[in-house]
Amino acid sequence: MFYSKISRLILLAKLSASVVRNIYSVLILSLIIIYFKLKKKKIIFFYHPKKLLTLIHKYYIEDLLEGMNENYSIIYGHEVNKNVGKKYFYIKQGYLKFILSIDLFISNNICDVFTRNSIRIYIHHDIYDPWIHKKKEKLFQKILKYDFIFLPNKKSIIMIQDFFRKNNSNSNNKIPSLIETGYVKLDYLRKNVDSDKIIKKNSIVIAPTNLLSFEKLSMINYLEELINILLANVKSEIIFRPHPSNRKDQKILKIERIFKNNKNFYLDISDNYLNTYSKSYCLITDLSGTAYTYAFLTKKPVIFFSKNEKLINELGYHKLAYFKDREKIGIIIQDLKQIQNTINNIKFIEKKTKNSNDLLEKDMNYSGNSKIRIKQLIRKILIKK
Repeated sequence: MFYSKISRLILLAKLSASVVRNIYSVLILSLIIIYFKLKKKKIIFFYHPKKLLTLIHKYYIEDLLEGMNENYSIIYGHEVNKNVGKKYFYIKQGYLKFILSIDLFISNNICDVFTRNSIRIYIHHDIYDPWIHKKKEKLFQKILKYDFIFLPNKKSIIMIQDFFRKNNSNSNNKIPSLIETGYVKLDYLRKNVDSDKIIKKNSIVIAPTNLLSFEKLSMINYLEELINILLANVKSEIIFRPHPSNRKDQKILKIERIFKNNKNFYLDISDNYLNTYSKSYCLITDLSGTAYTYAFLTKKPVIFFSKNEKLINELGYHKLAYFKDREKIGIIIQDLKQIQNTINNIKFIEKKTKNSNDLLEKDMNYSGNSKIRIKQLIRKILIKK
């Protein structure tokens, strides 16, 4: 009983500290906003609602919004329990409603709570996301709160238009405006590839999707077998890059424990996968959106391990562009017995998919110009306000 009381006191102390920290952030932000409003500047607030995903988006979002400081003030919010950087403020979503006079609220993960009376923009964080979700009605209600959705390509627009059509039961709902912008993360990565630095491409990357969202279609239960096969039969470094949301999951930690002493195995939990992708000659995934980012960035093939094509068809996912276009950037295998032969023929697969890979990328009208496009749209939206 004594220890139970101590535990409750510790929990209460933590909650009190969190409340104080959030109230402090609201007060400081309010003072900053007043200061910039007096200088006649528009306030743009970019919010990272997911603690585990903040740092993997931070660098290219900062690059996107740089250079807008003349007439605009850029402020960032997050929930990470450490110092993230200049202009970043720790504030939990529930406290956002207390922040006043924000002109533009932007996020690239879907939020539940927003700053009051702000124009709301959602920049879709994936290049080719099938947007499979267990609770579609709940997702619909969340995304409905935005005014604009910026999307990488026309296929994504068609996908979300179809999503709205199937889930909108109220004709009075105001549907967000869907705007094609290109994919800012791909453009940033391509700009920052060091073309003068010769990297030996002798690695295979394994990058499964978020197992919490797509467990029935995930490769998570086959990872140990897959890695064993590769280490035993392929003379390459095997880089395992779990989804950032799953880095502390017990299944991921188990993989790390099993293979950590193997010199050819490497666990990549870096915030930026540019170096990892640059030194690899293929990627193995299930249905992660990173497949298309990888293919367009490196021009190397993707191996889709899909143990349950029947379920994909039953759920109607085979009609989505993500699944229809898989063999345009790589190959689908349904049995791990195929993996060694597939790796042995990877050069042939690369050659076979080169043209279709290029054509898919060209479908993005603003490829290479997404930063300019988004900044122009932001200025236009704020001028209209």
